[in-house]
Amino acid sequence: MSSNRSSVVVPKNTADHFEYPFTASCHPEVDVVERRTLHWVRRLRLANDTRALSRVKAAKGAHLAAWVFPSASVQTLQLASDFTAVLFLLDDAYDEGKLSEDPEAVARLNERYLGELFGYVEPDRDDPLTRGLLDIRDRIKGGHPHFFLNRWLSHFQYYYEANLWEANNRMRRRVPSIDEYIMMRRYSGAVYPYCDLIELLLDQPLPLEVVQQPQLQKVREICNDILCWTNDHFSLDKELRSGEVHNLIIVLRDEGGLTLDEATARLRQMHDDRVAEYQEVKEKVLSSCSASGIRHYLDATDAMIAGHQRWALAALRYSVLGGIVAHAG
Repeated sequence: MSSNRSSVVVPKNTADHFEYPFTASCHPEVDVVERRTLHWVRRLRLANDTRALSRVKAAKGAHLAAWVFPSASVQTLQLASDFTAVLFLLDDAYDEGKLSEDPEAVARLNERYLGELFGYVEPDRDDPLTRGLLDIRDRIKGGHPHFFLNRWLSHFQYYYEANLWEANNRMRRRVPSIDEYIMMRRYSGAVYPYCDLIELLLDQPLPLEVVQQPQLQKVREICNDILCWTNDHFSLDKELRSGEVHNLIIVLRDEGGLTLDEATARLRQMHDDRVAEYQEVKEKVLSSCSASGIRHYLDATDAMIAGHQRWALAALRYSVLGGIVAHAG
């Protein structure tokens, strides 16, 4: 799941965290998976120099995958870790490179990347991000039903479209409204593709009549909000330094005429309200849906929420690591 502004790590003190009624755990094979992901990055030449590779290492994408998927098979964890690595590089290219304020270039690149992922155009294998993204797609395609791949791709498509929305805002120096930002943040954060990967922890992916059940869709939406809002909280200092406007605290400040402290307190209250709602909706799902694997799925969303914070508190992705970005295209 994309942190949506690359660079983590400002160490956070123990008071600067959010409370959850469930616990986090880390996959025991995290170190093995991390070594394999770094080997995969080198083999596909995704990071074009030593400094870029250092940034990939500092982001600790394997640790994010291990915290949000603590019960995954090693194969599924490896897939999630490798996807996280290439997604961080893609984030960097869209958010911090020349593309960040060039919506026309973003639109052209989106057209190519999505065409490659959906198989509509011949892939440009000279582009390292194309190589990484297609490798992830083909591994999902090779081991899982086609309907699941299409589900994952459709949610990943929204991430690209949200990057175009952000580029338009940056070019126009526009701060979105609160309602618009909350809606679009659900796509720019790339959390929904991770929610899809939860299904790989089950015996088989969820059928349409289950995954589209309104209450389960609400669980996914709330999980998404919680992850993205906490991400905005942890990345605020970096985004203030860079002039980035796509952060819920900044949007709350500008629309509500609040101080930063007041806007931060407002985000925390919104977060806590969302966690309470999440607990209520989960109970409704359990009482109304008897599908196989549904409790396992909900346990996995608990783990994702709690684990994401544990990673964010320890990772290096929210401090500036030297302005090294991937170059898309």
